[in-house]
Amino acid sequence: MNETDYLLSSENNAKRLRESIEQLKAGKAETHELIRNPKPMPRFLDIEASSLSMESYPIEIAWSDPEGNIEGHLIDPCAIEEWTDWDYNAQQIHGLSREQCRDEGVPPEWLCQRMSESIPAGEIVYADGGGFDESWIDVLFSVSPVFDRAPFRVAHSDTLMLTLLQKVEPDARKCWDLFDTLRVKARESVEGRHRAGVDVQYLIELWRLCIDQSASP
Repeated sequence: MNETDYLLSSENNAKRLRESIEQLKAGKAETHELIRNPKPMPRFLDIEASSLSMESYPIEIAWSDPEGNIEGHLIDPCAIEEWTDWDYNAQQIHGLSREQCRDEGVPPEWLCQRMSESIPAGEIVYADGGGFDESWIDVLFSVSPVFDRAPFRVAHSDTLMLTLLQKVEPDARKCWDLFDTLRVKARESVEGRHRAGVDVQYLIELWRLCIDQSASP
């Protein structure tokens, strides 16, 4: 779920996300070592969830590897007794029913194992849901009998992108305007939205645009 307006609709997380955005606008984004050596490609992640409530849980996760390949899975919510939360307004956005997730989804415990095999321990994975995606990863790994927590880290992708763009546009407001333009262009390059795999592809395309922009004279 990667649209800022939709994320801000949750009162519980709105303040945290607004503060993150304000820090990015003010040019206070953390500079990552990865920025100085942008290849291989960072890993990106996106999650669709049952809702934006405190009882929500992930129902679809996709992530990319350093070559830009994307792996994604629906998650069976019926495998976990406590996972009863469901928001039909969210269903209208992502188009996934609880029944489809039940019938086509993988067990949460299996997905924890698969992600731990696919993503190296300690790696940063970038998601534009910020604290939402980080929380949903915590929820996912909390049901695993093997892991106490995810072996990788989730960070806000805006921090990564804006640090790149600040190389060519140090003015914070102009940098943010440039970022908005590139986000529109990246979104136009992919078909669909609000599905995890599609939204990971969008982040990959946005990163490529930011890399190209940062390399401009």
